[in-house]
Amino acid sequence: MAAASPEELETLLEDALLLQDDAAVAALFVDSCVLVAEHGCVRERTEAAEFLLRHEFIAGARSVTVVRDVAVVVGDHTVNVSCRGVDRRWRLVATVLSLL
Repeated sequence: MAAASPEELETLLEDALLLQDDAAVAALFVDSCVLVAEHGCVRERTEAAEFLLRHEFIAGARSVTVVRDVAVVVGDHTVNVSCRGVDRRWRLVATVLSLL
């Protein structure tokens, strides 16, 4: 699963989390992704999906910056970095999450 735009990626992530679909969440990330939560806790792809499923995520980008094949999306409690792959679809590379 991947998105046609960084904004769509945010929506797909929110949907997968609402459905509690850990496979769909993991599929939105590149293989070597990282998730950084409060206190510098870093998790890789599978752990990131499991971690996000336990926390609230609302898609609502306040700022989207795209430069070539890299995007930074800033939300109320997240910063997502995504990249466009050779298939031209967007996937998450890194998520920085500020827990509520």
